[in-house]
Amino acid sequence: MMRKFIYFLIPLFVVLFTSTGLYSQTVNARFSTSFYTWERYDSIGSESSTKHLRAYQNILLDVSQKKWSFNTNAQLEGDIIEKSGRGFSYRFYSLYIKGSNLFDVMDVRLGRQYVSAGVGRGYIDGAHLKFKLGKSKEYQLTAYGGGLSPLSYDFDYGEKYQLKDNFSIGAMFQYYGVKDLMLGVSYYNKHRAVPSYYAPRLDSALFTKIVEIQTEPFADQLAGFDFSFFKPSYQAMGKVYYDINLKKLYRADLNAGFNVAENLRFNFGFLYREPQISYNTIFWVFQHKPLSEFEAGLDYTLLKKYNIYFKVSDVMYDNDNSAKFSFGFSHANYGISFVKYTGYAGESDGAFGYFNYELLRSKLAITSGLNYSNYSIKNYSEDKVSAFSGILGLVYRPVDHFTIDLQGQIITNKIYKTDTRILLGFNYWLFKKF
Repeated sequence: MMRKFIYFLIPLFVVLFTSTGLYSQTVNARFSTSFYTWERYDSIGSESSTKHLRAYQNILLDVSQKKWSFNTNAQLEGDIIEKSGRGFSYRFYSLYIKGSNLFDVMDVRLGRQYVSAGVGRGYIDGAHLKFKLGKSKEYQLTAYGGGLSPLSYDFDYGEKYQLKDNFSIGAMFQYYGVKDLMLGVSYYNKHRAVPSYYAPRLDSALFTKIVEIQTEPFADQLAGFDFSFFKPSYQAMGKVYYDINLKKLYRADLNAGFNVAENLRFNFGFLYREPQISYNTIFWVFQHKPLSEFEAGLDYTLLKKYNIYFKVSDVMYDNDNSAKFSFGFSHANYGISFVKYTGYAGESDGAFGYFNYELLRSKLAITSGLNYSNYSIKNYSEDKVSAFSGILGLVYRPVDHFTIDLQGQIITNKIYKTDTRILLGFNYWLFKKF
């Protein structure tokens, strides 16, 4: 059924965009072709290895005509040397038709799309409606629903796929009636069928027999509240999410910041989080406990182009805690940062630096980055181990709208003595108005 719905989009697209001629169309497209090569050893310490070359083709295409547009984001990939994983595969992350400001009150999207509406997030193959009401569009209502997209982002739903057991619906109401303030409440309901399995059980006579276990498709039912408030000198945003099936609060998040002085800003945040695990999964047989995190930091802007920052955070577990300290500075072309973890999560020290430079204006640029860490995992090992990674690349633009990217990557750690990879990519942009 869902496959037929997706195929219905193609003729609908043709009707919409040919009914009034081509003269008012605009096309915005990006094509990215890349080749990724690496060497894989059969096992640790083995001298036997295989060399791999894999190709990727990414396509982003938007075709617009007046209030309507056709949008897609797809990826094709396949092995050229040595099969790895599925070999050839394709993914459609989005494939939908969009109508904007219809009747001056409504936006609509039909097809595969990513939904983000408060507590509701995820991919669906269905419909998304947004109504903008009120004199100044201060009341906005979003409603969506459809079948769950396959986890592989293709169109193979499986023979046992039933829409009534694999869908998500939701809604969000937002209020913008007070300047610089947004208030939103949302609801989300997702059903995902879990494959049945066989397990030994006792019958009424206490004899053991193998029975088929079928789990109900009730996965997630969530409610949320979001708000944001933005002023030039101070801002705040937060969210509170509640799991209706499990009857408990699973996330509360608050972030705020304000200017202490010119070019100096103070930020702080609080996070309470429980693992958000679907109602019908086996993971609830394990013990789960919430955690809380406090974070505070200072940001200073120097000469309008350098940013210097310092942050400290503390994560509180049931009977322990873990602290994180980070500081550094950044510029559009270069920067360096340091981070330290201590406490329950383990001991770790790290540094990261990057340098980007334009060798020929609008033609040739160099990109680079280095990362080093030294860490130990508490309760497992007191010995510290090191890890290093680096990238070095060139970006060449021979003509407008076309670039060639070449990047080398290296990593060395306790598991990999040296792991080197090469990425070669070609990118082409197109914008055309007929």
